Amino acid sequence: MSSSPHAHILSDLHLLHPNEEFYRSVLRFIREVPRPGDHLALAGDIFDVYVGNKTVFRELHRPFFEAVREVAATGVRASHVEGNHDFWLAESYAEMGCSEVLVHGDFIEIELEGRRLRVEHGDLADSSDRFYLFLRRFFRSSLGRGLVTAFPGGALDRLGQLWSNTSRDAKRLPEEWSAEDRDRLRAMFFDYSRRRVGPGKADALVMGHCHDPHGCEGYMNVGFPRRHRQWVRWNPRINALERLAYDFA
Repeated sequence: MSSSPHAHILSDLHLLHPNEEFYRSVLRFIREVPRPGDHLALAGDIFDVYVGNKTVFRELHRPFFEAVREVAATGVRASHVEGNHDFWLAESYAEMGCSEVLVHGDFIEIELEGRRLRVEHGDLADSSDRFYLFLRRFFRSSLGRGLVTAFPGGALDRLGQLWSNTSRDAKRLPEEWSAEDRDRLRAMFFDYSRRRVGPGKADALVMGHCHDPHGCEGYMNVGFPRRHRQWVRWNPRINALERLAYDFA
């Protein structure tokens, strides 16, 4: 029996610079793990900062685009669902020779073996965070895109790094939270997944964003590969989500 195609999902890599070992290990993953016929799904915050089609970002992350272009040429399909650290990416993929990569603002549904996998970043799971949702809508609007386009790339990079560093300093990983807070977060993501998986909906769902590796029936969260050294694989033949270890050194 021939092997079933799989979907491989990465999220929240927060890639900084190609000279870091973690970045190089991600490039090895992209080149070595997905096989022809598989789907590589990038579920947002792949880059620590990448907003708009700016030369400073394209050149910094050229090795990443080259790796994606190489595996796409072998028959691996690829998609990128934008996160809150990386958006307005379609033009960059096209200019870097990866025009076949599908870029999505909210979610993608991958169809394999007659089943559907929904992949999204996960930043829409908390409907109570109205301020964030307002900012998200604004920066993805035509006005927001116009402002991003007009803003110098170097200044945008510095501003993004400042915001990202502040965010990292202020937030601990969920395993460092109280059990009550972690349970509350997971309950929110579980509820969100139940509304998107089932008859007439997707067969399975994978998200990221919260950096917490958790899951329930039909749903799995990638977590934070820098800490947890894992990715998620979907086997559509048996509709199974698996959390697998990789040496993200």
